[in-house]
Amino acid sequence: MSDRDDVSTLTPPRANADAVAPQRERDPRRTPARLWSLVTWMRWTPIALIAIFGGTALIACNPGYFWDDWVWRFQPPAQSIRIGKELGIFWGGYLTNAINATADPSLTMRATALVAWVVAGAVAAYVLHRQRVVSRDDAIQLFLIYAATHVASIRFLTSVAMYNVYIASFWTGCALLLASPGRRGHLLASLPFFFFSFYLNSLIVLFVAVLVLLAARDVGKQIDARAWLPDWRNLYAHRRDVPAALRAIVREARAPLRRFAAHNAALLALPFVFALVKRLTSVKSTLYGDYNDIDRRILISSLVDSFRAIRPVLRDYFAISSRGVPHLMLAACGVLCFLLLRIAPRRQRRTTLRAALAQAALGWVLFAAATYPYLIVGKAPELPNFYESRNVLPALAGLALVLISFANLLDLAFAKVALLRGFGRDLLLGYVIGASIGSGIVTGLDLWRDWIRQSAIMAFIRTHEAPLADVRTFVFDDAAYRIGDRKVWNYEYTGNLVAVYRTRERLGVAVDEYATWPPKVEIVANEALRKRFNFGDYQFDRPHAIITVRNGIIPLTEPRVLAVVGAYLRGVPWQRQLGDYIDISMAYEHVEADARVAEAFDIANALAAYKRDHGQYPATSVAPANGVPTHTLLPTERIGPPIVRGDIPGLFPGYLARMASMAPHPAGDPTWLYMSDGVDFKLVFADPPDFAYAKQAHPALIDPMRPAYGTWTFGAKTW
Repeated sequence: MSDRDDVSTLTPPRANADAVAPQRERDPRRTPARLWSLVTWMRWTPIALIAIFGGTALIACNPGYFWDDWVWRFQPPAQSIRIGKELGIFWGGYLTNAINATADPSLTMRATALVAWVVAGAVAAYVLHRQRVVSRDDAIQLFLIYAATHVASIRFLTSVAMYNVYIASFWTGCALLLASPGRRGHLLASLPFFFFSFYLNSLIVLFVAVLVLLAARDVGKQIDARAWLPDWRNLYAHRRDVPAALRAIVREARAPLRRFAAHNAALLALPFVFALVKRLTSVKSTLYGDYNDIDRRILISSLVDSFRAIRPVLRDYFAISSRGVPHLMLAACGVLCFLLLRIAPRRQRRTTLRAALAQAALGWVLFAAATYPYLIVGKAPELPNFYESRNVLPALAGLALVLISFANLLDLAFAKVALLRGFGRDLLLGYVIGASIGSGIVTGLDLWRDWIRQSAIMAFIRTHEAPLADVRTFVFDDAAYRIGDRKVWNYEYTGNLVAVYRTRERLGVAVDEYATWPPKVEIVANEALRKRFNFGDYQFDRPHAIITVRNGIIPLTEPRVLAVVGAYLRGVPWQRQLGDYIDISMAYEHVEADARVAEAFDIANALAAYKRDHGQYPATSVAPANGVPTHTLLPTERIGPPIVRGDIPGLFPGYLARMASMAPHPAGDPTWLYMSDGVDFKLVFADPPDFAYAKQAHPALIDPMRPAYGTWTFGAKTW
């Protein structure tokens, strides 16, 4: 290895070799050295290709859309532009429209995400190597870990793909800034890259952390703190002198800090310029207005939490692969990566303990700086959560540096064990990289299973387009292959419907989501939200259908999924067996709420007539004495008159003919409940099978005390 391993976090970059380059070019003895350098890089190529494509190929070639992807896919151009401005990304809508105009928008974004991810890893490794934080071999291995990482695979989905571009832009800005410190041209060239990266707002804090480290390095080069501070071995004995020493250091640091600020004024002003530009180019949003609201109560505590967060992230980093990847695949990937690392050039010297600890410290700081912005808005990185894992993306460079430092520390231990001295490090890194690749393959297979499920749903609806033509609400009882653990699926199901019908008249929703919606749920009642989520012309009172989705008689095993992928890549029709892989059936939702509501109003009119004749409503309790009604303890744990099931004493048939639904039924079955103390009454149809429908169709008639709908007087609302 040509450069030393004993690296330091704050040492200055290497001297520029341009002055001697002409002499080297004229020296014929340099030719063998160049060939040897080329051979060296070629020996790294196999493991690099495996790290880049091994775990991502199945994901990158998937043409499907998932979750939020569907929202962006079918937005009208004007609406896309509006959404971009609401998010504070004034150019975002124009980019979305351009991507949607391509032949394969999803593949375009996956390719963009993959290229940007590789660039980010390569440039981050270059920056850390340039600053002598890591050696050349450490930098290459850091890139391998970064490129292969299995966490946050959602980075390849359309709605998150731009995260990769922002992160690559940030590290490119760092590379330009640090390539030749002091050169005004490099500093100015870095500004647009940093500015663009700030659209992923969490990178602003990482940018500030980098500036603080650079300022500390400049100050450290100009003053010697050890001249004031006592030796650490005598620190306790001279503890009274420490405050004065710190004040002296601060005084001495003022001048270097002022010079640093003057030289880097453009960098210091950049976040404020970005905030101003974003404010001027944004429009007010009712949907995204509080999306990233900061919880000021946890600003300080989140600083500590950002450093603590690395422990669960590291735990989950290894747990995801060890638990989610079949053991045989895990072993095969690990062995393959180990063998390819053995082909790579050998390290000449081990990293020192001091350098490894410095790497761990810097990686921890970078991780904390990238995580902190998410913690203060209540979005902690959750690696096991497919969707929320996106919050760790800006921190992965710091995490990779921490992993490299661990590898270096363990390598020092391996040096003392004869059996592991020669290949212990390669065995460790082979497992880390191989586990990431194996986990990426599993995710890729699951993503394809999900897309096969969605394709089967769209094929089924297309086949039954005529009988489903009048249906506007599709309730999906879906227990087939799905990736992720989100609770909101209406984006995806509605996108499937738009893809089939090419209109925005239909809503698709998961049965669990549908059943738990509150009355007059915002996404249905708010016209602006309906337009935003691609069902602006929707009518809730039109027919409803229930689509039941289950895994088919032929399981989607790994070989079958790979066969589907192969057929797709060859251009061979692969949808022929969708019906075998996914079983789908349909039925119309049984809706009786409209009829029961009409009956409730007829009964209410009859009750009013009864009261005119008798001076009170038909009572289910003892008649009021001196105007004071008699109540008892109800099953709702409130006080009220007794409940009568399926009858109203004295009302039928004198005031109204008894309808078929007005009959006693066992508890838990749909039935009318009536209660009255003579002064007030409550009449509700309890435990209806179409309660989810009633909550949206008749929200004002939903009983706040039980799953029921009906009518009541003011004093009976809480019975």
